[in-house]
Amino acid sequence: MISILLLILLSIWFYKKRTSYNPYDSTLSHSSYYECAYCREEKCTEEVLRILEPVAGHKRILKNVFLSAEKGGQAGAEVVMIHESGIYVVRSGNLEGVISGNPQGRYWKQTFRDGWLLACRNYLYNPFLENKKILDVMQWELRDMPWLPYYSFAVFGSRGTLLTTGWMGENCFALPLHALSSAVADIFRHNRRFLKERDIEMIYDRMKKLYEGQERGKIQ
Repeated sequence: MISILLLILLSIWFYKKRTSYNPYDSTLSHSSYYECAYCREEKCTEEVLRILEPVAGHKRILKNVFLSAEKGGQAGAEVVMIHESGIYVVRSGNLEGVISGNPQGRYWKQTFRDGWLLACRNYLYNPFLENKKILDVMQWELRDMPWLPYYSFAVFGSRGTLLTTGWMGENCFALPLHALSSAVADIFRHNRRFLKERDIEMIYDRMKKLYEGQERGKIQ
């Protein structure tokens, strides 16, 4: 009887461990099985681009930018927009379930089913911490322009429900996809024309050369 009870408790423990597995933390994802089964993040990058490309004002947009981070590894962003009103770094996800989290916390939670016994959830690495990696690289590379305004966006598509929404402080915004246009427009109205056309082109050229230079280094 005791062995059966222990077996049941052990089964519950393994189930809880499986349903709270973190599929997006590279330090935990050592198994190719987990990489294949859990780590294929759904994005809404093309939808983000369709919203940003028509916006008024002079701008340059970089897609799928990956730069070498200071402490090793890569810092990346799906969309970087250099606009008259500032520099926008966007990370997107089109995830099922209910998404919630603290902007200062390390992980956000993706809940499919709540409760103690039958809960099913994933823990996602904080999108603002992901954005901070590439923002740190950009601010270092553009350190001769300390006055540049930077904005960090975490945008989620329509497959799930985003509970943590709006302005998160320090120029960070967590938004459903349909709210991206109005949020960016509010920043435009507030900043007006902050960057001149020549500033935008200079920043774009420097970022592009940096990215292409690092890509050549990898190939060599």
